[in-house]
Amino acid sequence: MKNGPLKRWGFFCLILSLWIGFPPLAFSQKATIREVTARRIDSGWKVSFSLVDGFNEKTEEAIESGVETIFTFFVEAYQKRPWLWDRKVGSFRFHHTLRFDPIRNEYQVTLGEIGESFFVTTLEEAKRKVSRVEDVEVQLSTLVSPRAPLELRIKAQVDSIRLPFPLEQLLFFVSLSDAETDWYIQPLPP
Repeated sequence: MKNGPLKRWGFFCLILSLWIGFPPLAFSQKATIREVTARRIDSGWKVSFSLVDGFNEKTEEAIESGVETIFTFFVEAYQKRPWLWDRKVGSFRFHHTLRFDPIRNEYQVTLGEIGESFFVTTLEEAKRKVSRVEDVEVQLSTLVSPRAPLELRIKAQVDSIRLPFPLEQLLFFVSLSDAETDWYIQPLPP
């Protein structure tokens, strides 16, 4: 029984050293979705939002070394049902890509929702363009009852490492994302 307190003290020292040794993991900021606006249109909703803290050191290093970084955005509308699971009644998934061209010393930004690609000269400007989403249209299913309560859900995922296609299909359970937001949930007026 002499080893009981010693084992507990050793476990405490191990946890303390891990916590002190890896402070970025303990205090890192999580990427979030902010500044969400949604307005009703005939066939659904137009949604605008911003990705905040979507860039960490690892992502910026990957971009500066020329690795294409892909930002995947998921925008979904759900019909709230009190006794059943919520029903997905609309969704839109799109990508923003960011790539540094060291020869031209420019950043190529591609916005998938509008099919536009352009070049900018600074990383800050590229980050601003990639992080902002304007007027994405989420079309609703015809199954939505007109008075049903709706909910908007938005999520973003940042990937700077892509596996080759066969490996991506084979290792579908492996997540190589750099940053991922929690689902942002906002009720929509009927």
